[in-house]
Amino acid sequence: MTDRSEFPFPSRLEGGLIVAFWAVVVLLSVGQSVLGDASAEVHWGRTAAELVEYSLWALCTPLVFWFAETCPVVAPTDTERATMLRNGALHTAMALTAAIAVDLTEDAVSAGLGGRSAGLVQALSRFWFTDELAVYLVILMAGFARSYYFQQKARQEEARRLEAQTEALEAQLTEARLVALRMQLNPHFLFNTLHAISTLVDRDPGGVRRMIARLSELLRHVLDEEAPQEVPLSEELAFLDDYFEIQSIRFQGRLDTAVDVPPSLSDAQVPNLILQPLVENAIRHGASQVRGVGRIAVRARRDEEALVLWVTDNGPGLPAAPEDGLGLRNVRARLSELYGDRQSLTLEALDDGTRAVLRIPYHTSTDLYTAPGAASAAPSIPR
Repeated sequence: MTDRSEFPFPSRLEGGLIVAFWAVVVLLSVGQSVLGDASAEVHWGRTAAELVEYSLWALCTPLVFWFAETCPVVAPTDTERATMLRNGALHTAMALTAAIAVDLTEDAVSAGLGGRSAGLVQALSRFWFTDELAVYLVILMAGFARSYYFQQKARQEEARRLEAQTEALEAQLTEARLVALRMQLNPHFLFNTLHAISTLVDRDPGGVRRMIARLSELLRHVLDEEAPQEVPLSEELAFLDDYFEIQSIRFQGRLDTAVDVPPSLSDAQVPNLILQPLVENAIRHGASQVRGVGRIAVRARRDEEALVLWVTDNGPGLPAAPEDGLGLRNVRARLSELYGDRQSLTLEALDDGTRAVLRIPYHTSTDLYTAPGAASAAPSIPR
């Protein structure tokens, strides 16, 4: 911040405006003297004195501006009344001093060029300096306006800077929350997979080896702390294929999986690891509870500006009072952090199972998207 006690020389633009203003005043004054009355004699001494007068005011303008900024006349509150009185007295003294000095200088120049000199005593007694006093007060008012303008501009810039810092901190907090939520999924996912492996160690050693190989690939992806929050749908489905293979080995032929996603949606961005907890929930509470073959179907469609994902199972359906477990709570929290109210996750009871419906804004990695203002009609769902 600039120290107000140091004299701030005007910028090129401000200095140019000051010179231009007083140049116009000089031209108007000289023009009036020379062209105002063709029959009257031109008093060149008086004209030269006016040129000196306006030149002095042009030189004094930056000083008056600085004085207006250094000694502002504030509102007369209890804590600032003394400051107002002091600054008012200083401005009065400076105004009288500057007005008398300029008036006497102008008078001296006029006298030196053959004009009549009034003298200090006569000038003071007849208040001939009142015109100069008015000029000073006009410059002072302009200085106050200038100071107010720059103060408001500085406040606005500071507000924008603080707003940018706040937005950056909020973005960092959101990122930290999302990472924390994803890390909460990791031990949950790992525990369930290791439990599945432990149940097959004696029955299917070959299958266990394949499960461990797939698990290592999954963990490489899951434990990547630098992974982006959103990935292409094709990458999410590739991860899901490895997860399906682990579950197929675990259920020994009692799990049937199907994925129906149009190739045109491969580049659609989805939250990283968003489908796995939905599929895990469908297996745990749905497909694993049926006699015979459990079925899991994953489908995706684009509905105007939304991407809709379905995870369907053929389990016993929703309980009378369903409650979200850890996986679903984390999914909802991540969706809320990423998309706010532009997303939804609902569980629907079917005649032969349950369907999780996930709706998020459709966009690719090259898009800057805005979520639709209202949810559109649900697209037809293939069964």
